[in-house]
Amino acid sequence: MEIIPLITLDGRKIIETNQKTTDAKEIKKLNKDEKVYIFDYDGLEKDKPNLCLYQNTSKLYTLWIDSGPVNLGDIVDMFMSGASILSIRRNLWDSFSISKIREITENEIFLEIDLKDVEDLENCWHIFDQADGIVVFNDKELINSDYKYGSFLRRLCDKYKVYTYEQDRNNKHFWEEKGVQGLLVDINKIQEFK
Repeated sequence: MEIIPLITLDGRKIIETNQKTTDAKEIKKLNKDEKVYIFDYDGLEKDKPNLCLYQNTSKLYTLWIDSGPVNLGDIVDMFMSGASILSIRRNLWDSFSISKIREITENEIFLEIDLKDVEDLENCWHIFDQADGIVVFNDKELINSDYKYGSFLRRLCDKYKVYTYEQDRNNKHFWEEKGVQGLLVDINKIQEFK
């Protein structure tokens, strides 16, 4: 199972370490060429992604950016700033055509979903087929709370590359059994998972 360090940015700071994004020493402790997932609240909530951090770190790492792009121009900005992989959020799908994104890049595109929307997601398989994979931020408790969530996740994992966020290393085996390809783990907990 792939373990990917996750960096959460908010207010131009890395939340886990409280470092300013211009002084990202914690990131530099990772192995060169490692894949890093950047969850950027500044981009998601304020439409002000941390493009400078992307540019500075993309020379050392493979960046997977989740910053809530809202149009093709934003996607171009992400890739021009150094993103290798991009997550598109469920609430933005209607404004995006993955085929249009494919016209401007060959980079990987993942779709972020919320399993609580399982009834609506049942009608999205044609959209999932256009993406390179799925990102899920639901926890083990939700999956175990109702069979429909676990069943839908299993079907996703059987057909696509699925990555999920996890904070507790004791849950690693649970996700392996579900067929999840990899875990997104807060940068300050990455050593616990490896």
